Amino acid sequence: MVVDQLPAEIREFASFLDGLMRRLDQDGGWCGVFWQRDPDGMRACLEGREVPPWDVVEALLQDLGAEHGAAVAAREAGRARSLHGASLTAFDARPGGRDALGDRLDVMLRERRYAAERRTELNRLLGEAATPEDADAVRLDLAWAQDDHERATARCAELRRRAEDLDRRALGAHASGGPGLPGGAAGVPRAVDDRAVDDGERGDRPGAWTAEGAWGRHPRPAGKLPVAVP
Repeated sequence: MVVDQLPAEIREFASFLDGLMRRLDQDGGWCGVFWQRDPDGMRACLEGREVPPWDVVEALLQDLGAEHGAAVAAREAGRARSLHGASLTAFDARPGGRDALGDRLDVMLRERRYAAERRTELNRLLGEAATPEDADAVRLDLAWAQDDHERATARCAELRRRAEDLDRRALGAHASGGPGLPGGAAGVPRAVDDRAVDDGERGDRPGAWTAEGAWGRHPRPAGKLPVAVP
């Protein structure tokens, strides 16, 4: 879908995101991390083909604060939140949107589990580190695994809220004589929870890391995590 055919809310947020990105060092901070880890997902978000999860937007605002000052980032944060929410609402209202949310939640629950397992293994390796250098290397990997787990947890919560909001709107419309749930069966919401996730392959479905897809296998960048500026 070309930009001119996108819903106005998605187009407006994509424009805001593009403007935000243009103010940032593309190779530094979280912006650099996202470009390195998932360039296709970043392009999809900038073109309005995907809407990034809020943690990505929040990280980019952190970059904005580091480069242009906390006051500038604070001024943009409210508008970012409003545009992002409206964009998600329009994005989820597309045909098949409810099932897509369920699929993405399934993927993200697996990725959260993978990050937790990785964190446990790294903690074990940290206790077995033979030298200070080995310990430092494990701590770095552990910091990234912790960030992956926190992002996966936040994205699971966001996806659940989006599904609940979509179900609420659809049920309200159905009660008023409008169409039923998009992507659902006979107007019945598609239930998704931790029990719906098997222990099979992780991250095997299509999707971008910055757009709530199979991001666990994307290689982490070298170096430390970007640090927020107070």
